[in-house]
Amino acid sequence: MSSRALWCLAVLSALLLVAGVVLSHRIEPGVVVRKVTLAGDTPALRFAPAQSGPCPLALLGHGAFCSKEMFFRYGEALALAGFECIAVDFPGHGESPQQFTLPGLVRSLEVNARALGPVDVYIGHSMGGYVGGEAARQGRFRPRLLIAIGSLPQVGKGGPPLLLMAGTLDPFAPPAQIRARSDARIKLFSWCDHLLELYDPRLVNAAVEAACATVGRTPPAPPFCWRWRLAGVALGWLGAAGLAKVALVLCRASSGLALLRAPLFSFILLGANAAVMGTWIGAIPHLQRLPWQICAGAVVWLALTGLARLRIPRWSILALASAVTVTGATAHWPITLLLGVFFVGALLAGTICGEIAAARGSKRDGDLTLAIFAGYVVGQWMIRFV
Repeated sequence: MSSRALWCLAVLSALLLVAGVVLSHRIEPGVVVRKVTLAGDTPALRFAPAQSGPCPLALLGHGAFCSKEMFFRYGEALALAGFECIAVDFPGHGESPQQFTLPGLVRSLEVNARALGPVDVYIGHSMGGYVGGEAARQGRFRPRLLIAIGSLPQVGKGGPPLLLMAGTLDPFAPPAQIRARSDARIKLFSWCDHLLELYDPRLVNAAVEAACATVGRTPPAPPFCWRWRLAGVALGWLGAAGLAKVALVLCRASSGLALLRAPLFSFILLGANAAVMGTWIGAIPHLQRLPWQICAGAVVWLALTGLARLRIPRWSILALASAVTVTGATAHWPITLLLGVFFVGALLAGTICGEIAAARGSKRDGDLTLAIFAGYVVGQWMIRFV
């Protein structure tokens, strides 16, 4: 590639990345989003209408291996409907400084709900749905409506009204088990799985309609700006791919930059992803999780070094994780399936990028890239037990 073509690619890619970052942060007019801290140590996102005045309150609880940012679509849509909406990080997740324990989840929800005041609507996805149901069953939490997405909580006698929503492809809340429930209203959505439940417009709109009906409000027109944010992700990734290509070419052309090939390639892609995915999955690295990311990356690097000595390809780790996932799905082991999916996602991204980095480079570049990607993903979203 000539120097002029390389320069043009770099400029075009930078422009695409900037446009992607701008679009990925578009929020519905009339909605204000800011970070807050509840009860002294619970990080949260507050979505609220721009106009002042009393508003009904909605509380959002995410699932395992997730964070408050993954409820951005619901928080924005509820704020557009006139709700003050709070999405929290549960202990052991996201930016929370607290350690993960099962009793701690319920206690955290109870403490935060008490700090906020009467909660009109609680929406919990996966683990968040179970936590809300358990708190309600114990009589420690009673919203006017509890919406469980992708989960099957029990609220007990005297608990709040319960709405169960799930995709028909959700292995953690099978349609047959949902239909068998007689203690809740039920809404199922075709061609939707456990992860897509967080973003599917049908579920978001259904949750807003149910929440508005609970407080006697008329639902507004569905939000639109999430489409701009999705376009921003696509443009940002295109720009990042172009800049990463430029970095690989420059490092290949200069012997002095050869050692920086894998780190520079990885950090461009991960940095761009963090810049455009903050309103989707909370991809911006958290400082307190940096040691976890370093340790996870070092473990993967050592494992790859050992495999190299045995002449076993790097993709064998991905194959092993995939086999564990299939086993968990076949045997109906939810925890094994959840862990398998998590690690498959981390290793798949790292393996693909590792193969790209190793092309016309060295095996070391591929292994280091895989280690950096896997360390970032595991350290960013793995549940913190200590």
